[in-house]
Amino acid sequence: MECDESIQLAITMGDPGGIGPEVILKALAAGLPCGVGVTIYGVEEVLCREERLLRAKIEGFDPVLSMSDVEIVEVVPELSWEERPVGWTGAKGATTQYRALQAAMEAVDAGEADAIVTAPWNKELFAASGRPVVGHTEVLTEHFGAREVVMMLAGPRLRVSLVTTHIALREVADAIDEAAIEKTLRVTAHSLADRFGVDAPRIAVCGLNPHAGEGGHMGTEELEIIEPVLENLQEKMRAQGVEVAGPFPADTLFAKFRREQPYDAVVCMYHDQGLIPLKLMHFGQSANVTLGLPGVRTSVDHGTAYDIAGQAVADEGSMRYALEMAVEMVRRSVPGE
Repeated sequence: MECDESIQLAITMGDPGGIGPEVILKALAAGLPCGVGVTIYGVEEVLCREERLLRAKIEGFDPVLSMSDVEIVEVVPELSWEERPVGWTGAKGATTQYRALQAAMEAVDAGEADAIVTAPWNKELFAASGRPVVGHTEVLTEHFGAREVVMMLAGPRLRVSLVTTHIALREVADAIDEAAIEKTLRVTAHSLADRFGVDAPRIAVCGLNPHAGEGGHMGTEELEIIEPVLENLQEKMRAQGVEVAGPFPADTLFAKFRREQPYDAVVCMYHDQGLIPLKLMHFGQSANVTLGLPGVRTSVDHGTAYDIAGQAVADEGSMRYALEMAVEMVRRSVPGE
């Protein structure tokens, strides 16, 4: 069977001591769409040992690494892996996870990859190697020179974009300002059309405080910051075919998604406000998407899960969803698709 397209995905292994190698192999074992190939950037020995474990523990698990459309690029050839790492891997793991992402980004630069799909890494490992503690998004943003990026978690029905991401809860109110909310709305609206194929995006905005501030009795951020931004943007965005509504109390807003999709995305003020309902509804069927990059990057919706690493019990659903989402986004970016 011949395919009309050729898409190459760059998959980063993440922390070799976590469940990244397992969920990658399990997701790929389900097969790839016609015309899609993958390159895994990581440690071949770790991947091979993981595959042997899966074949021993899961009846009928077919080899993945020998598939014609799967390639491995060794990113730390100078490091030795006599024992298969399970759990915290320290400086060695930090070097591996960073090098894998670096190699994947360079592959995109060289036109050798159309999208990046990342397995989970552990930011704390970088401290063990004397590097600044950093996340995927920060590294991707700097490498590609992106001016405005937004973190989104997306599932079949609910998508949430975050105004603030990985900061302490006590810092959230000070980090919310008109510029941050406006950027999140603009990038989300553009990406819904460009990456998700939504013709007329509908976006809801959460308040920060309980009951969206209750008219200022439970906090004034809604009155002083969020509402003025929406009033300034609504007419302009409506002219572009985008409907923006809010600010809504988060608890009642998310309850509406149980049976329907009243909005195409929800802009949330802080991490847990958006990710708790998203993961309750779609955990294992959602992906992390970095909006605002010049290319496509998706990731799993979970962490390294050291407590179950090496047991062949990790759920690969999110990795599979991230792979499929990356393919669909690349297809939408191809003229004529």
